[in-house]
Amino acid sequence: MAVRSSSRRPFAWTEKKLDKDVMPDKRQLAVTLQRVCRHLIVTTPEGLTPTHPTQAQAARYLNVSETTLTRYLQGQRVPPEATATHLFDTACKDAGDSRNFGMTREAFLELRARAEQERCANCSRHRDAVHAAGQKLRALQDTNERLERSAEEQARELGELRQRVTTLKQETQRVKAAQPIPVSEAGPRKVPTAARSATLLPVPRRQGDRQQSKNGALAARDVGRRAEALLHASRPDSTLALLRHTAEACTPLEVALLVALLRAQGQDELTANLVHIYARDRNDHEVVRAALVLHEQQAIADAEALLRTAATHPGSALSRTEGSEPPM
Repeated sequence: MAVRSSSRRPFAWTEKKLDKDVMPDKRQLAVTLQRVCRHLIVTTPEGLTPTHPTQAQAARYLNVSETTLTRYLQGQRVPPEATATHLFDTACKDAGDSRNFGMTREAFLELRARAEQERCANCSRHRDAVHAAGQKLRALQDTNERLERSAEEQARELGELRQRVTTLKQETQRVKAAQPIPVSEAGPRKVPTAARSATLLPVPRRQGDRQQSKNGALAARDVGRRAEALLHASRPDSTLALLRHTAEACTPLEVALLVALLRAQGQDELTANLVHIYARDRNDHEVVRAALVLHEQQAIADAEALLRTAATHPGSALSRTEGSEPPM
């Protein structure tokens, strides 16, 4: 014969079994809530007061859902402070005195606060992992910002270098346009290879050579100032690029004057690099002309270094491109 529901103990639904993994403070709070709920005098919307109220009736009476009330009583969830205060005050009113609970409201709320702050081992590990991930993310963001700033600075330096090279090319073209053409160089620029090999020495000085020397000295001083500025700024790559462009764009007279100027300023390493680049990349005729000017400037060692380097690179890449052959 089935047992009637009226034969069950009142508030039997409050006797919840707690899982083994429920933490101590949460377990104590759940047990306390079960005991507090047994003092409720549940009133239905119809005004009735059943002696064996169900959990659903108690949940409606406390203005919470039945599922939420189950989680409170099983220690699976900690009620918010306002909900816990309402539940305790309601049970205290129904019981007539809080002394029936064996604890005050302040002690009950303190227990609720401890249960809320209680963290399991998994929660601690997850919290530490989240903290470590946040630190790593911030470090990556800082690194990314530094890389972006470095890229912007390099792009700015590259733009400045390109602008300086363009300015130097324009000045070189202006200086070349201002130079008078010697009579010996008038006429077609293309001459047979044999003729070029036979006329390695420069033509004698004429009336316009003083103006050429003045223009060449101005160009040399300008390049020298730029090279010195790059060296002071600790930009060796930019300095080397400037020397290569100078060796390509300047005349033998301008290069010889620049070598003498850099040597006088004590820029020995820079001077040696310029001599090597010019002797390697220019044709033999231009190298000999530059060496002659250096000899006239009493820069005997640099003139010899220019010729010796050219001897190890006969003809140069530029001469081979133009179709000339190394001198025999």
